[in-house]
Amino acid sequence: MAITDIQLTSQEWQNFWRYFKGEPQQQEAVEMLRQFINEADPTLLTQNATWIQKYRSQPLVIERFTPDKPFSYRITPHITYGEVAMQSEARRFTQQQECETCQMLCEFLEKARSEFGGKPLIITSGYRPPTVNASVGGSVTSEHLYDMQGKGAVDFTIDGVNVFQLQDWCDANWDHSLGYGAKKGFVHLGIRPGGGRIRWDY
Repeated sequence: MAITDIQLTSQEWQNFWRYFKGEPQQQEAVEMLRQFINEADPTLLTQNATWIQKYRSQPLVIERFTPDKPFSYRITPHITYGEVAMQSEARRFTQQQECETCQMLCEFLEKARSEFGGKPLIITSGYRPPTVNASVGGSVTSEHLYDMQGKGAVDFTIDGVNVFQLQDWCDANWDHSLGYGAKKGFVHLGIRPGGGRIRWDY
């Protein structure tokens, strides 16, 4: 059996430290590890070792997505606030919970983008406040309203990707609501409180 077949995975290694409680056997095991490291390469236990410097460095400050952010703000690496709001001030979020729901949707959109070779995402409909939703003939219960905690939606395509293929991938990988809009040229990706896996045709 190769050593790579029995090595701890990254997650298994992290779990050792996540569940460390300073118990006697745990402290003894850590000291054993220190001794093994010292025997293998003493420089790894010096104050200037790269891993120690990293451990002591300041954490990155993650800027929170809030309603007042400029439309140029990137919710995820490739999706801006303006894209979700269709570059319209009338579609700017007004509550923090709307931003949090949108963040979750956009993180999945990033996965879809990556799956299909990093081609540009095109959001055809995002947040629709009541007046905007009514003007486009949207349902009064539309997920696009983002009108309660954990409720929201985006309609999208990926440039150069067959929309039916995109829809099938989302169907297999998204555990919330999905509207089969491929016949109309888009995929509806949604989420609602307690809704779980929901599917429907347009």
